[in-house]
Amino acid sequence: MSAGRKWARHAMLVAALASSVTPGLAQAQGLSQLLGGGNGNDLTGDLLRTVQQRLTGQSTIPSLQPDVQVQNPAVQQGPQVYGPPSAIERLMSARAGQPIRQYGYEVFGRGAPVVVRQSGALQDGYILGEGDEIVLTLRGQQNASYRTRVDRDGRVVFPGLPPVAAAGRSFGGFREDLEDAAGRALTGTEVLVSVGAVRQIAVRVTGEVNAPGLFNLSGLATAMDALSLAGGIKNTGSLRDVQVVRGGRSFRLDLYTLLMGDAAGRDIPLAEGDRIVVPLQTSAVAVVGQVKRPAIYELPAGQQATPLSALMAMAGGTEVRGSYRYSILRTRDDGKREMVQVGAGGGATVHDGDVVFVAPTADISLAKVELRGATTLNGSYPLETVRSLRGLLASSDMFTPTVGRPLPYLLADAVIRLDPATLQRTVIPFAVSDVLEGKADVALQSNDVVYITNVAEMRYIAHKAGDLQRNPTRKVNDHPDPVAPPPAPDANAALQAQAAALPPGLAPGLAADPRVAQLAALQGIQLPAGQPGGAGQGAALLAANPAYVAYAANQLGQQNPALQDQGPPKPEEERLNPGIVAPPDIITAQDGSSARADDDQDQTMALPAGAGPLGVGPLGANQLGVSQAQHSRRPPLRLFVGLDDDTRRLLVGTLTNYHVTVVGEVNSPGDFLVMPGATLDKLVQAAGGLTPKVDLHAFEVTSADIDNASGLSRTVRHSYGLPVAQFAQVALKPFDRVRFNPVFSDRDTGDVTLSGEVKFPGGYEILRGEHLSSVLARAGGFTDAAYPAGVVFLRQSVAESQRDTLQKEADALERQIISIVGNVSGKVQVTDGEIAYVTQMIARLRQGIGPASGRVAVHVDPREIAAHPELDLVMEPGDQLVVPRQPSAVVVSGEVMAPGGIQFRGDRSVDDYIAMAGGMTEIADDDHVFVVQPDGSAIQVDGGGWLSSPPKLAPGSVIVVPRKLRHFTWDSILMDIIQVTSQLAITGASLAVISK
Repeated sequence: MSAGRKWARHAMLVAALASSVTPGLAQAQGLSQLLGGGNGNDLTGDLLRTVQQRLTGQSTIPSLQPDVQVQNPAVQQGPQVYGPPSAIERLMSARAGQPIRQYGYEVFGRGAPVVVRQSGALQDGYILGEGDEIVLTLRGQQNASYRTRVDRDGRVVFPGLPPVAAAGRSFGGFREDLEDAAGRALTGTEVLVSVGAVRQIAVRVTGEVNAPGLFNLSGLATAMDALSLAGGIKNTGSLRDVQVVRGGRSFRLDLYTLLMGDAAGRDIPLAEGDRIVVPLQTSAVAVVGQVKRPAIYELPAGQQATPLSALMAMAGGTEVRGSYRYSILRTRDDGKREMVQVGAGGGATVHDGDVVFVAPTADISLAKVELRGATTLNGSYPLETVRSLRGLLASSDMFTPTVGRPLPYLLADAVIRLDPATLQRTVIPFAVSDVLEGKADVALQSNDVVYITNVAEMRYIAHKAGDLQRNPTRKVNDHPDPVAPPPAPDANAALQAQAAALPPGLAPGLAADPRVAQLAALQGIQLPAGQPGGAGQGAALLAANPAYVAYAANQLGQQNPALQDQGPPKPEEERLNPGIVAPPDIITAQDGSSARADDDQDQTMALPAGAGPLGVGPLGANQLGVSQAQHSRRPPLRLFVGLDDDTRRLLVGTLTNYHVTVVGEVNSPGDFLVMPGATLDKLVQAAGGLTPKVDLHAFEVTSADIDNASGLSRTVRHSYGLPVAQFAQVALKPFDRVRFNPVFSDRDTGDVTLSGEVKFPGGYEILRGEHLSSVLARAGGFTDAAYPAGVVFLRQSVAESQRDTLQKEADALERQIISIVGNVSGKVQVTDGEIAYVTQMIARLRQGIGPASGRVAVHVDPREIAAHPELDLVMEPGDQLVVPRQPSAVVVSGEVMAPGGIQFRGDRSVDDYIAMAGGMTEIADDDHVFVVQPDGSAIQVDGGGWLSSPPKLAPGSVIVVPRKLRHFTWDSILMDIIQVTSQLAITGASLAVISK
């Protein structure tokens, strides 16, 4: 094709673009055929593609979106950061006396996906190679975009341009050469050069990696990317001597420089055919104690020793600034180890296998005071600014109540002081209220702890003090030891027997854990290793050491789920200092209500008898962190937080000597703590104030006048009659007892109930000594339908007496039947059925079948009471008066043919009514027939010489015909049975009258 034809085609294309013609895709293809171009090998074809893109709405500029390549590792590790301890970790942990891990392997010891993000221009230092895509973009007289790759000859060839060498060159140098070549060939055109897609390279990873092999990576990948694809470095491999072999050269990579943020640390870019070798770790040292990063550190490649200062730099230095002691556990040439003290300057040398211990030379804080307890400003204070309690407790604002916590108690607090001469603690009691009022002050010393108690802690101490005072022979234990003493040597057999109660699978699971051997070695317990059935033997050995089961389970987090604390996590301060759990008998609710229980049981866990953690051994509960919250019905309230056991016992024991008791008419009576000289007004305020019913005319204070010299104590009682405003004049002493009586009232405690045929039935309050006639008058008197002769009056005290009588009768019957049955001659005359009958009656009396009604025969006729005032009964709380309606029948019950009611007629006798009921049965006792009158009184019909005439019947009367009992030879018991039967019959008849 001639040059003229080419320029003609160019002109036609320009004209088409200038005229803003927008043909479709088919038109663009036709234009391509017309021009005879589009083969992609010359500028005409590229211009055609540009036109096609313009006509179809596509951009002529290549879109360089971020190209993300994700390579999955051959071996994907789980989320567990730490694997089983390596050999060097077990060895160094045994030497250090505590578990210690190798540094860096939590990062390089596991694989991860490799994500290579390619966005924007590459750096000029990138080395080009075969397969890299080069993008050439033209702007100006020519607008086009070309893409091509570096060929096998290492060159890049674009249409109309001479080939440019690329492979092995930096991208920056190659770009300059390509831009110069394009600038000379295409005048008036801006040239842009970039890398489109990066080539893939093959790299082999060998040595101490989890998944060695050949991996395909992006040309932008580095040595760390290849190590990640290989599953990470084993904990036996070196982190400081990773070698990248390229051709005949070797590059060394120290991963510590990358981990520790060394500015000189550089990762190594990879090239095609590189080989990465991870050798074995050769030398290492360990550092433990007060350093920021205790671990096992690998020494640089080829070194067998390092300065102590370099090791401390790798460990991050000491925890805080201070004076420290450096000790090195060295291994001598003969294999023995020795501890060497070195200077603090860091000039010593640490050799392979050494362990460095960093410990503070002194941990004593001078000239400070601690404020703890129920305040809002707890913490440390400089002694120079708070010389005394008045300087420390300067304002009452620091005792502002906090929602959800007990109120501060300002009447009994303490300064806990460490004697510098004896190093023993003492407790100096004081009252915050006296300090705030300027009545008292205590000079403070260095390391004093000022503890402000709260109401819950005060109640706990006061309850124990009161219990000790009321039961002086009882030993009151403040708090059991959090950890029981270790068992005696002769208890091994018992421990082995208790080990059988281990939860199934717990001991084998612990024995199979590779960390158990290390923990066991630290505790002096040797588990079998390298033998067949090691896990089973380890389980058997664990079963022989229940104490170690608890230790291992706690260390490895494999406690029995049934014994783990399900409550909220404890604060760090509570976890380190377990504290006391408030006994349920003291703090039961926020309203202050309380109930007493056994103290010793309050402070112990509800475990089976003789059981310790995991169900075995006499170990203490806190060894596994088992909380009492699992065993109580409500969340426990922890007391004395921040105080250790000894200090807590001393504080409780000291404050129990300042115990007082207030009873009677206060809103919250009980035991309290006050300092000597405290006035009555503060105690009353602590007790919730006085009730409205208090008698201020005469309240008493009982004191103990103790003479320590003579060893005698004399009780002194003072009676006061003071208004509340003068309570501040009454000073109190320890062990005082204050009693406030209620005012005397003529109102009785409780109501009486009137029901039935009264005008205003219901409950009525009564005064002391009020009579029945007065209550009837308040109730409006009887209605027209009332039957006063049949009034039923029930009294609780009489019912209780009747129940007691029935129980006594049951006891008497039981003794007599035992006596008769034990008599051989008497047993011949007593049948088994008779014995069973009497036994059943005794059982009925015991069970309260047929309860006593408590009925009292009373007279309520106003005329009769007016004539005989002594019949007007004095009422008692709980009395019940039932006024029935006028009955019209007489009830015949017992051993008659047809028991029931018969219409009343005044001319009928008892025999008439019995005859109308069908007469007596064969087993009826006609000698003991009796009549229960409507008022509840009973009259015998026959058999009594004192009965001169038959009883007069009235409407509502009940005629009872009892059963005849055969005359046993045991006559005395027969009489008792008849008597009891009669009482039961009277009770039943009374209930029958009430029901009418």
